[in-house]
Amino acid sequence: MEDKKVLSVSDLTAIVQKAIANRPELAGLWVRGEISNFKKHTSGHFYFSLKDEKSSIRAVMFRGRAQTVGFLPENGMDCLVRGYVSLYPRDTMVQLYAEEIIPAGTGLQQIMLEELKKKLQQKGYFAAERKRALPLLPMGVGVVTSPTGAAIRDIHNVISRRYPGMPILLYPALVQGEKAAQVLAQGIEHLGQRDEIEVVVLARGGGSAEDLNAFNAEIVADAVFNCPKPVISAVGHEIDYTIADLVADVRAATPSAAGELAVPVKFELLEQLEKYRERMRNAQAGRLQRESMKLELLESSGVMKKPERWLAVLQEDVARKENDLFELMAKLYVKKREKMKLMAARLQALSPLATLARGYSICMGDNGKVIVDVASVAVDEKVSVKLYKGKLDCLILGKEDEDEKTGSIL
Repeated sequence: MEDKKVLSVSDLTAIVQKAIANRPELAGLWVRGEISNFKKHTSGHFYFSLKDEKSSIRAVMFRGRAQTVGFLPENGMDCLVRGYVSLYPRDTMVQLYAEEIIPAGTGLQQIMLEELKKKLQQKGYFAAERKRALPLLPMGVGVVTSPTGAAIRDIHNVISRRYPGMPILLYPALVQGEKAAQVLAQGIEHLGQRDEIEVVVLARGGGSAEDLNAFNAEIVADAVFNCPKPVISAVGHEIDYTIADLVADVRAATPSAAGELAVPVKFELLEQLEKYRERMRNAQAGRLQRESMKLELLESSGVMKKPERWLAVLQEDVARKENDLFELMAKLYVKKREKMKLMAARLQALSPLATLARGYSICMGDNGKVIVDVASVAVDEKVSVKLYKGKLDCLILGKEDEDEKTGSIL
């Protein structure tokens, strides 16, 4: 005893309570069982037990939650209870703390339906941005419904009245029962692949919640979501809402309303078309009238009546410009000629011949190079002297050097 820690009852209760609280599977769970020992306390709390053939568990629903229950539970009632498990410390007793109570019959279906809705919501099946607009005037309308029900009659009557001659293709399907969901999905897939069909209507008349189960099936939701054509869901009456309604591109309150959404009124389209034609005719007539007025104005103008006057003015203008051009060319010619004379005089002043004319000459050796230094020739060497007029062949008899620095003759 000395080695082991001795716990108080409160310590033990706290440990057990913490252990239960740390089990996530004991929170937010659904439990099905028969209600017994039910008591509604004056405080508004519900106290009861939930049992089956083998076990029983105490349960409590506090007033805030109890006020949301739409019925008063009774002993012997088969119910589904949602809540969490915890320990009541005073009696160290495990209890179910109820947050929701629904009858088991429809309750199971409702729970499964809500879970499917959450799943499809996460997959984006209900997203508004993915929903497609219906075609203004489809080539044909496909309908998936019972061939003997009121829904196909209502849709056919409405479409035939609004747009006589509109093709309607029926895919006969079951609308309730075990195989209905599969047949409905096949019908949607089939009509979605038909080229002559541009909108698909999924329909049935009203019925109980159980009757509409096929339209809450996941396989039908998948078929509507994957259909390449826009889908109108018209299931039940206006108050009924199924998963097919949520996934469809457009939801119609009734099959008749679906027929109104699927096609326009042919007479209204023809009337609108005639209005457009009249507007086009008026616009065309107005344009022709305006252009005719412009043409008449041109015909009545002086230019069109006596074009020679207009041409005479232009000819006079052309002659004046031609004269100006000749005068400009003459001035430019004189200016360029004077400039050329000036340049020729400058070139003449720089010419070697002008220098020779003043008495100078150019002495060149046999190799034709100009001799500028006596050191580059030898005595008895032949040279040629270029004069202003003619050339002299000479022989060097002697030469004389001049010191450029001192100016003395060597």
